[in-house]
Amino acid sequence: MPKRQADPHRWVLNPEREAGREAVASPAPAELVQLGRQRYAEAYPIASHRHEGAYEFVYVERGAVTWEVGGSLYPTLAGQWFYANPGELHSARFDHMEPSRIWWLILADPGARPSWLRLTEDERSWVSGRLSGLPRVFSDAGRACEQLTELKTALESGDPAGALIARHGLLDIVLGFFREPAAPSDSALREAIRRSVAAAAARPERRVTVAEMASAVHLSESHYFKLFRELFGLSPAVYLDRARMERACQLLRAGRSVTDAAYELGYKTSQHFATSFKKTIGRSPQQWRADDGKARGNCVGRSQELRRGDD
Repeated sequence: MPKRQADPHRWVLNPEREAGREAVASPAPAELVQLGRQRYAEAYPIASHRHEGAYEFVYVERGAVTWEVGGSLYPTLAGQWFYANPGELHSARFDHMEPSRIWWLILADPGARPSWLRLTEDERSWVSGRLSGLPRVFSDAGRACEQLTELKTALESGDPAGALIARHGLLDIVLGFFREPAAPSDSALREAIRRSVAAAAARPERRVTVAEMASAVHLSESHYFKLFRELFGLSPAVYLDRARMERACQLLRAGRSVTDAAYELGYKTSQHFATSFKKTIGRSPQQWRADDGKARGNCVGRSQELRRGDD
């Protein structure tokens, strides 16, 4: 059965499978390596990791998370999925997860497992091909939260039919990856809001107000705020604060001083900047830079070892 976690904001099924040990008496299909849900109330460290022989899918229920794969960044908003291929190294941007609510699903590669979820060979091949063709970030077709909650319930229920329900529920989630979400009726307006946000985020030193952003797309503040939350899962103020902190990490990584970064981003004092940085990133600017330097040094060392091993 699933293990209960001490943290009320965290639920994980089958942590044993992640470590290569099988959970006892679990109704979870063998193809489900792990399922979890977590609410991160503050920044949380997520270092580079990979899952050999398994995909990782992460659904953002609330908030926003930026992922990094092979040096490329993939912002993922509420209502979207991100995935990493089997064995693919990936991490949260700057090795931290922004405050958010997410589900994650670690799923054995159908291309490497015969009778995957008891599908025929042709069906398994079709699913494998579609998974390999997914965009890195894609929108949910509209039922992800409901489907994931139903799967969690089936795994916890102890019902004799739990294994059957879980297997079909898992397959339903996977097939949902391939469904096109319905386009919203106000798609042009939403695109205008995205452009207004991109323009504001491109100048993090400015303190753009909601009134200014709403005026740019000819909306009232209340209507703009509502649509903004639907699109990004965050308030405009929180979203732009995160954009500033991402820019701050870039500046610190480039060798700029904390004081220089603070003034470039429009903070009146370095202390105010440091307080905001720690609230979003979870560490002080100095500690983040020290940890980032160590992590990058370790990555360089591992790369050199790999290259020597190839010689």
